[in-house]
Amino acid sequence: MNTENTSSLFSKGEKLTNGYFTGDAYLQLLLAKDKNNDFVIGSVTFEAGARTNWHTHPKGQVLIVTEGEGLYQEKGKPAQSIKIGDVINIPENTEHWHGASADSKMVHIAITNYEGEVNAVWLNPVSDEEYLEANK
Repeated sequence: MNTENTSSLFSKGEKLTNGYFTGDAYLQLLLAKDKNNDFVIGSVTFEAGARTNWHTHPKGQVLIVTEGEGLYQEKGKPAQSIKIGDVINIPENTEHWHGASADSKMVHIAITNYEGEVNAVWLNPVSDEEYLEANK
């Protein structure tokens, strides 16, 4: 019996095990970079408490929240709550993180541009202290 939520826009995808996420996060690739598109599109599911590491994108990124509630924070700024329907336009080379809130799952579509063959520069994990502060 399939118990996966069938009301989601896209399937949950594969669990991310690359070390760039804390908690349970999943990626469903929607469109790979190709000769026509210098970006990748993926639907990312963050279970409650899951989040990215701090990171940057050399050519920026756009997030479109499709389910739940989460958090987005740029380095040196307060975290902001994000929810279904929100569009976040992340400038190039801006250090940031995003993920679910402590008590809600969050799903977003990520449109990530490439510079050459690089679309993200991964940095340190978001500490538990930073995450707790963001959830206040």
